Parts: sequence; C-alpha cells; structure tokens
Amino acid sequence: MGEYLLGLDEGTTGCKAVIFDFEGTVMGSDYREYPCYYPNPGWVEQTAEDITPALYATIKATIADAGVDPQEIVAMAISSQGSVSGFLDKDANNLRPFIGWQDLRGTQYIEKVKELIPEDEYYAITGWPVSPVPNITKFIWVRENQPEIWEKTAMLSQHQDYFLRAFGAEDPYWADISTTSRTGLFDVDNHVWSQRVLEALDIDVKKLPRVADGGKVVGRINADIAEKTGLAEGTLLCVGAHDQNCSTFGGGLVEGGTAVMVMGTFGSCFVGSDKPIRDPNGKLIVKGNVGPNNWTIEGFSNTAAASYRWYRDTFGGLEVAAGRLLKKDPYVLINEQIDSVPPGANGISFLSCLQSLAGRRDDPYARGAFIGMDLGTTKADMARAVMEGITNEMRDIVEAEREAGIEIKAIRVTGGATKSRMWNQMMADSFKVPIQILQTSETGCLGAALYAGVGAGVYKDYKEAADRAVKIREEYEPNPANFAAYDAAYERWVTAYEALAQGGYYKLLAQA
Repeated sequence: MGEYLLGLDEGTTGCKAVIFDFEGTVMGSDYREYPCYYPNPGWVEQTAEDITPALYATIKATIADAGVDPQEIVAMAISSQGSVSGFLDKDANNLRPFIGWQDLRGTQYIEKVKELIPEDEYYAITGWPVSPVPNITKFIWVRENQPEIWEKTAMLSQHQDYFLRAFGAEDPYWADISTTSRTGLFDVDNHVWSQRVLEALDIDVKKLPRVADGGKVVGRINADIAEKTGLAEGTLLCVGAHDQNCSTFGGGLVEGGTAVMVMGTFGSCFVGSDKPIRDPNGKLIVKGNVGPNNWTIEGFSNTAAASYRWYRDTFGGLEVAAGRLLKKDPYVLINEQIDSVPPGANGISFLSCLQSLAGRRDDPYARGAFIGMDLGTTKADMARAVMEGITNEMRDIVEAEREAGIEIKAIRVTGGATKSRMWNQMMADSFKVPIQILQTSETGCLGAALYAGVGAGVYKDYKEAADRAVKIREEYEPNPANFAAYDAAYERWVTAYEALAQGGYYKLLAQA
C-alpha cells in the first residue's frame, strides 16, 4: 500500500487539493479560483466548463508541490458544494448552468412547498426548515420556468455525483448522505430519499443519485483522467461528502457532543448527535454526518467569509495593490487596520447577510448594511465592523443551539478565518467558550482524504481516521475583559436586523 491520500475541495469560489500522509500531515497543496455568474438579482450560477479543468489542474499542481510519486497516492475523495442543482440529459450533458446554493430564485416557491407538505411535517421528514437554500425550490423553478429543460432532464445532479463522474466514477450516479440531506427531498432520520416528499413534488426517484456512506469506492482513475491530473492509473476514487461535512470530519466531529464551526465562504456551527433530534424552535438543521447512525445539528450563514472577501474586493483595492508590492496577503494588511480599532468597532454594526439570512430566521429578503457611521468613522472602523458582523451572525447560531438545549463547552474552528489570531480571539470572547484551532486549516480536504482512507482500508472506521489524523494545534481562552464590548456589539447587531426586517425595509427592497 502507498503512503498518501488526496482530498479535493470543490468550493464555491475556488478549489483546493491537498495530499496528506496517513497521520494528517500536509505534504503539498494548490488552489485555483473560478467564477460565479449573477445573471439576475439574487441568482448565482456556475459552469462545469469553469470548474472541471480547475479541479484537474489543481491536483496536478498539488502532486508537483508535494514531490511525491503518484503511485504512492492510495485514494482520493471530493469535498463538494451542497445544494447546487444540476440538470443532466440522458447523455450526462448539462442542459443549463448549475444553480448555486446561494441562489434565491426559488424563494417564490417556499409557500408552494408548504402547501404541498405542512411545514412541521416537512421539518420532521427532512430536518430542514422550508428555505430557498436546498435544491427543492430550484427544481420547482426550473419545472415552472424552463419546462423544456425539465422535460429533457434525466438526472437531477448534485455536485458530489457530478464530479465523481468527471473523475471516472462508474454507473450509477452516487452521492453521500450529507449531500443528499441538503436537497430538501431526503428522509434524514433514515438516510433515504423521502417517498412522501417526492410524491408531493412529482419527482421520480430514478432521476436522483444513489445514496452511499462516505468512503464507498465507486471507481478507479482511468488513463484519460490520469493524464489530466497527474494521478496514477488505478488510484481509488471514493465517495466524499458535502464540503461542510468534510470540514467537520476533518475537524474530528465523529461522535455526539463535538462542536465544529466552519468559517469559510459558507459559515456554520455543527454539533454532533447520535440521535436525529429536532430543534423545538425549528431554526436548526438536522443532517446526516459521517456514518449511518450519526447526525449533525447546525445553523448556517450563507455569506460568512464571503462577506470579508466582498469587503476586500469592494473596498480593499489599495490593500490588494500594496500586497502585490510587499508580497503580503491583502487580508493581513486589512487585519492590521482592524487590530487598531477597539472591540465594538466604535459603534459601527455590519449586517453580513449579503445573500439572505438563515440563522436567526430564514429570511431570503435580508441584505447587508453598515449602520452607525458618523463623520468620524474610519475605513478601519468599517473593516472591523465587517469582521465583528460575521462573528455576530455566527454567535446568533451558537445562541440558537444553546436555546435548543445543546451544551457547547468548546468549539473547534476551521476555515480561512483561523489564519487570523485576532479573529480567533474575537470568537472566543464573543462566544465565551474556548476556540480550538486544528493542526491544519485545510479540514475540508482532510475530511475528504479521510473518507478516501476509510474506503481504501487505511483506517478501519471513521473514528480511527479522526483519532489518527485530527490534532488540535492551539486554544484561545475567552477574555472576560472583552465580554461587555462584544455583548453590546451583538445586541446592536440583533436590534439592527430586527429593525430593518420588522420595519418592512427588506420587503420594500425586494419590490424595488
């Protein structure tokens, strides 16, 4: 047997591949960006023509970076975007661009879903509050607005099954329990497609991928893919998972009680559960996790670190240019500005719901805002408000989990935000629990690699994989001196959102 595993993270704005040894040590990596398209307000689309070549290229570059013999890579798996809708014809060709998980065009069909299945029953079956994020409303949109595409659709594809096929997976189409949990069509307690929901929506189960546990071997790398990726022919191709569940697996979330927060483009806080419990307030999502008797309870933000990238792209032109000259990450330069401002951002609040709000309530009309500026407000104040706004939205999820009776003693945090020591401390002070940073921030790729390792027999089960490869690097203890400032900032954040939502501003904005 070889010595390495490869995890490929097919994310929203870019992809990364990482090669690990069996103990979770990073041997090499590479990252490539690709675009999203916004053809109408609230719409988000992508194309396979942009994504697939980037996936191949990033693997080839990762192998070169690692300097390992491709023959020593035992297996690979994919961490894929969830709730992305693909429409494939009988020849596996895309009939239209992918509809992204951030896309809001299905909002108008939320009430239709509730008419077909009572909201309480729907939540009991799927573990999802009725929302525009899962695929279900986008499927209805295509059926109602592009009937010619719907009629030709032979497979309602998710990105896990689509990109497994792009790497040579054999028939049939396969997707994991976390990806299928994000469709809004899944019986989450029993890890099967819900006959009740499919009948109500008149969707044929034959148009959906087969359901598998992460790690199932579904093919081997063939000569064509080997040439494009640099992988050796015969490398095992295994089912991975939705990117958030790869990140939590890469964070060690295997058993009940472990909490992992993902601070990527999409932000979420997951708590493991050995039972598929439901939130009595109906806010939190219940989703299949690493195995057949394991679930996660979560709340999420559609635009967590995406909001920080938006700030960089919109207001950080000077920092981007300076970063090129100084050979420094522009985020480091922005973080230095933020560090010059005290907790509370001098009273400035930023609502990070740039593409709807999902935590406090499912509000597809919510949009971002800066509130509290005066003539003395600086760019650094606003930069800090963005970071605090994202943190406040994540705190709102933590508070919802606490209200549901879930005890959180510490949170393992993963994602790009963990590169900032200041942000790590901010989260500890705001959430009032220790923040644990893992040995590698590449937990999405690590989780995918661990699934591949389980499938290849490197590890006997998911727990052994996590025990061997997941390690905590450092811990940030909450600083009580900052509690009052962050409590006040959180209260302003909640009040600002409620004022805009309850005052009718978002509804007016939607009509504009």
